[in-house]
Amino acid sequence: MARFPSLSAAGNAVPASIFARLREHLATFQGDVIPLQIGDTHLHPPATLDDVSWHDPRDLYAYGAPGGWQPLVEAIAAARGLTPNHVQIAIGATHALSCAVQALCDRGDEIVLMTPHWPLIRGIALAHGVTPVEIPYDGDIPITPRTTAIYVASPNNPDGAMLDAARRAHLAELANRHGLWLLSDEVYEHYAYDAAHAPLAALAPDRTITVYSFAKSYAQAGLRVGYALGPEAAVTAIRKLVNHSVYNVPVAMQRAALNALRATGWTDSARARYRGARDRARARLHAPAANPPGGAYLWVDFARWSGGDCMPVLEKIAAAGVLLAPGWAFGEACGSHARLCFTGVDENRLDEGIDRINRVLEAW
Repeated sequence: MARFPSLSAAGNAVPASIFARLREHLATFQGDVIPLQIGDTHLHPPATLDDVSWHDPRDLYAYGAPGGWQPLVEAIAAARGLTPNHVQIAIGATHALSCAVQALCDRGDEIVLMTPHWPLIRGIALAHGVTPVEIPYDGDIPITPRTTAIYVASPNNPDGAMLDAARRAHLAELANRHGLWLLSDEVYEHYAYDAAHAPLAALAPDRTITVYSFAKSYAQAGLRVGYALGPEAAVTAIRKLVNHSVYNVPVAMQRAALNALRATGWTDSARARYRGARDRARARLHAPAANPPGGAYLWVDFARWSGGDCMPVLEKIAAAGVLLAPGWAFGEACGSHARLCFTGVDENRLDEGIDRINRVLEAW
């Protein structure tokens, strides 16, 4: 049926940037803008493109393997106790999750999102015609005939929550009983502060797709290298979708990722630095925020100032030169909260950003 000039359902349904409205208010600020809204780091990565040899055109300038550069694939497989057939390199964990949703879910299926959830997973589901169903992170999980998969992040983005042993066992049992897939987002695996990270796949290896990210683990966000692990048949399907979406991840970026993977001690040092930033930010901030056991964020509750919609507060904060991520992007029931990244700037700028937030709240 003719459609022009109408757009597709996915083109209309996928949400736009969650920061567009705040940037209008930010434009009025003259001075140092402090970006506490995005999950990045101010630390220098353990390996960069400067370490990559650019003199062999056979490796860097020809098409690469859709499954990933073999030395990187093999190193990941060895580190995880898997074979290369269980590893797929992607353009970051975002791309890995997009291909995983497409590989595992048909249009009209439902995917359960344990909420608050990473914002882009909802858009990914909608883009593939899959219905996202939000449930509280620690709540009951309703299963319908259309339910195909459960998405969970641990440590979670945005609130740093981590699955305990009982919850992991419950998810594995539920997936086994109902024939479901588990999509486990573990990109913050190295940044668990108060308890050790435990992979969900250890309890349900035949039905779990796990994604990881060199952006989060090794401060290489701009290189856009991530990967998915899972049972061979599912990874084979994901590989086909990677092949048909980007063909292959740039090999130069994968070389830098391998150098980071081989670095020793960097993640331990970063974890200690991040733990200190977490404690520093939480102690300084006047608004309440639970102590996150992992991740890179404070999940700040602005209900005292703005009720169920924190946007008026965030607009004032943006006008003061600080950006936070609005809670509604992380779930329909999260409008009173906002996400504050404590790893994206150094300690002095973090202090200054929080002081600006406090001044807005004091004047409210």
